[in-house]
Amino acid sequence: MIAGSSQGDSFHIESHGALLRRPTAAGAARLKAPRLPDAIVVPTIRPLSLGPAITLAGDLNCTLVVLCSTPAQAAQANQECGPVAGDVLVTYVSRSAEESLPAFLTSEHPENDLTPASHVDIARKRNMGLMLARLCGWRTIMFLDDDIRGLTVGDVSRAAALTARFQAVGFKIGYYPDNSVVCHAHRLAGSTQDVFPGGSALVVDVTRSDTMFPPIYNEDWLFLFDAAQCRSIALAGTLSQLEYNPFARPQRAVSEEFGDVIAEGLYRLLHEGGGVTDATYTYWRRTLERRFQLIDHIADELMVREVGRPAKEYALVSLAAARRRLVGITELACLSFVRAWRTDIDTWRRQLINLPVLVDLIGAAKYLDLPTLDRDVNKR
Repeated sequence: MIAGSSQGDSFHIESHGALLRRPTAAGAARLKAPRLPDAIVVPTIRPLSLGPAITLAGDLNCTLVVLCSTPAQAAQANQECGPVAGDVLVTYVSRSAEESLPAFLTSEHPENDLTPASHVDIARKRNMGLMLARLCGWRTIMFLDDDIRGLTVGDVSRAAALTARFQAVGFKIGYYPDNSVVCHAHRLAGSTQDVFPGGSALVVDVTRSDTMFPPIYNEDWLFLFDAAQCRSIALAGTLSQLEYNPFARPQRAVSEEFGDVIAEGLYRLLHEGGGVTDATYTYWRRTLERRFQLIDHIADELMVREVGRPAKEYALVSLAAARRRLVGITELACLSFVRAWRTDIDTWRRQLINLPVLVDLIGAAKYLDLPTLDRDVNKR
């Protein structure tokens, strides 16, 4: 499961499964009562892909929150959610709503100049979902991306019930594998690359989750880091997502590289029994060395393997783009980002303590300056 000679000097840990809890059937049966999520939170830029989430919210009889990026997307999503009978909030994160979030140091980090708006956008929306949950007094929410498929009421009910024991419960996205571009190339080169659960399908116990999503690729891994450290993440099953071509745009690999270095580096520490305080300048130097080894190893393996020509060439171009980005990442950048992230978590926790409990969904949206769209136009 580890590429290299041993975990101590390996250049890539192929599976972080050892950090997860896999409840047995007997253990699941001992849970006192089923628990359903109070809400499904969907951060989306594709309003016409909401069908599965709408159906699931109706079947679960829970609130549906759709967080869009623009007024036009929100208007489309509002129409899409027309038939929904239960509580629905369709909104977008306006400029004034952004000001409801704390001022994060990570947002001002120099590496953020190269962080695409899409990574910043998804982190912002998920943080809004967490704040809404606190304001509404919800205990359990499910983050669900609009490209996830195969999720059933039974899956969600089982995952929500497990939050009685775990801070977060996720799903492994088996097809299409939910990995970074470099990890997709690692798999293409013949290695065994696992998939770690993330924010695309994640049930969270809001009352025990007090971390935030930073504006970086792998923002969900960093949100889950504290839970992973105390082994409070459970795996509830396997789902699928819509297929995409990870090598279609080399820029995708560029946009992911810094976040992949940070997340893989931090999670390696958990395997080694360490923590954030062990992420020193020297540690990040070794981490960056390992990353160069990994990318070069994947490229070498691809060159000698029988892989379809278009896929191989596109993968090699993406690896070259990732490597070029890696050259510009320094030990100081990694060290300073992690320090800023932990400071941001402290800031976030102070903000959560001061939030009132309003119970009312519309009142909570207004508190955060989230525009509320008229639902009457959708009645049929």
